[in-house]
Amino acid sequence: DHGLDLAEKDFTVNTVAGAMKSFFSELPEPLVPYTMQVELVEAHSEYAPGVSHNHRVNLMTSENLSICFWPTLMRPDFSTMDALTATRTYQTIIELFIQQCPFFF
Repeated sequence: DHGLDLAEKDFTVNTVAGAMKSFFSELPEPLVPYTMQVELVEAHSEYAPGVSHNHRVNLMTSENLSICFWPTLMRPDFSTMDALTATRTYQTIIELFIQQCPFFF
């Protein structure tokens, strides 16, 4: 419901974030499809990082947000050594998505 006013409902930030994580974790495939993850890892090496615009107000930089959400959004297969060694890269890819939100939306 695009008309939902979360402030009016008096939900805490943690409640909203938890609901979002739950929603993304229950999708049949991660938001970032497995087929795209290898290409994103390769593209990551060419990116220069930045900072979320509202981090002074919400205390959540794009890095902090990506740390919270990357495992849910990408759902790597941790049974492979490649996924275990690429966790920082996966987190940084989600950070890039957050920073580039205006481009995607």
